[in-house]
Amino acid sequence: MERFVNSKAGAGAIVADFIYSRPERCDACGTELHPWLSGVRDRVYGVDGQWDMYRCGNGACAAAYLDARLTGEQLGSFYATYSTHSDPVLAVSGVKRGFRQAIDWFLHRNLGYRRPEASTATSILARFFSVVPLLRHTALSRVFWLPHVAKGKLVEIGFGNAQTLLQMRELGWDVEGVEFDTICVVNARTLGLRVGEGDFRAQNYADGSLDAVVGSHVIEHVPDPGELIAAIHDKLAPGGRMVLITPNGKSLGCRFMGVDWRGLETPRHLTIQTPGSLIRHAERAGFRTIKIFGTPLGGGILQQSVQIRRRKPTGPTGRLAQFFWAIIASTVHLVRADASDEIVLFCEKSRQYSP
Repeated sequence: MERFVNSKAGAGAIVADFIYSRPERCDACGTELHPWLSGVRDRVYGVDGQWDMYRCGNGACAAAYLDARLTGEQLGSFYATYSTHSDPVLAVSGVKRGFRQAIDWFLHRNLGYRRPEASTATSILARFFSVVPLLRHTALSRVFWLPHVAKGKLVEIGFGNAQTLLQMRELGWDVEGVEFDTICVVNARTLGLRVGEGDFRAQNYADGSLDAVVGSHVIEHVPDPGELIAAIHDKLAPGGRMVLITPNGKSLGCRFMGVDWRGLETPRHLTIQTPGSLIRHAERAGFRTIKIFGTPLGGGILQQSVQIRRRKPTGPTGRLAQFFWAIIASTVHLVRADASDEIVLFCEKSRQYSP
């Protein structure tokens, strides 16, 4: 069901430019789309309206699409109260500082990052990260599962409050960022970061110039995810890596929570990706080394899904509740990783690649 209609001036209508329009067939695999969910509301940021979702009829793909036609102005209005303007956390103390040091030690031993100053107790704690999936992925996600590349050039798409850019710069990467949100861009520049505003494809990165391009919960906001992934492939140097984190449209949480699943986030999430759809986009873009895996870090998605179903405000709760949902997410990941609420697409450009 179309939610927005172009304004017209008499018979000679002036048609608005749509930045997003639901396709008739799946962008990932070409299968016809069918109605999936109806009457979905934004119970996170309160955008007015009810929204329908269509889904790919190919069960191996099953990507989903917001049923709407949107101009850039309309899409931008959905982010008026979006929570990406908080200050980054630059320093921690006490228990958090010890935990951060343990993460840094784990990253040093497993991915080649610099050796941190840490006590014997901290180095012992870091050993548990190797055997506890929740701890391991918590540590690895801090660097997007990327091994260290000395002075490697990394671009984050949708950097928000610049927390990750600052962390990666501290760990030795040469970082830049791209973000649509003007406030985020201004704030990042005050922190001394090189960042651009707008679309990744509109930036002046030379082909083959980047060592890594990353994005956390970004691809679902993009009108044309396949085109973005193809553009990333072009800008990566041979051996360069792309890492994208996104909600999993084939998760158990999505299946059981339906219209209340936090990962939908209509109308800002224009598509809901799945392992099958992401693999198809990556293959079409030219990637040959493609990994897709679930993480045990989707406890927040599950917790907020329950809050939405109960019609309660979404957001952080006490540590005990957060721990409970983290255990639930970890259990799902342990039993069936591909049904986790959060998935990661990790791709490497062929080292023998030539256009």
